[in-house]
Amino acid sequence: MIARVFNSYLPLSGVLFCLILFGLTSTAGAGGLYKWVDENGEVRYTDRMPQNAASKQSQTLNDQGVVISTKEAAKTAEEQAAFEKIESERKERLDRENRLKQEQQKKDQALILTFSSEHELEMVKEERMEVLDSIIRLIYKSMAGTNKKLEQLEALANENYISKELPVPGGLAQNIEVLTRKNLIREKQLRDKLREKNTIEAQYEIDLARFRTLTN
Repeated sequence: MIARVFNSYLPLSGVLFCLILFGLTSTAGAGGLYKWVDENGEVRYTDRMPQNAASKQSQTLNDQGVVISTKEAAKTAEEQAAFEKIESERKERLDRENRLKQEQQKKDQALILTFSSEHELEMVKEERMEVLDSIIRLIYKSMAGTNKKLEQLEALANENYISKELPVPGGLAQNIEVLTRKNLIREKQLRDKLREKNTIEAQYEIDLARFRTLTN
């Protein structure tokens, strides 16, 4: 008789009755009491979840009516897809953070093992700057020589051919093209080296700040 009573849906007004029966009857208490909300928003209590409410959120209560566990409602396909997307993004973020952390630890270890003082950091930076400055001076010198030859050939072509509306001979035109292309290459090399100097300067400031953090 008691089992049949608990198999029916119990509204909120029957909670006290349920708890009294559960306190007096070990058979009903052994199965546990479930609390859930039906499709009308009414709170229900039963000794087992009905099949048509199995996907709803429910709570399991002990003999004293205290919640001992909660079962979340089943997710819709859209909710499940959104949940999986959020979880995937969270996992990717954590993986990225872990990789960055490991990379920073490796950099820190290399920094400490390579340098024993800020002065050594400064010396290495200056040595690299001197090498780059030497390369930059060579590029400028090469560009100056190329520009001088190019100006001479262009003046010759203009004076003897272009001004007279004559075609520039193939050999002269080819030499002008070669020197022009050479200058473009040198200009790119110069930009790269100047950018490298800025990168070294910026990296030095980062390494110096990190070194101070690790050693102080």
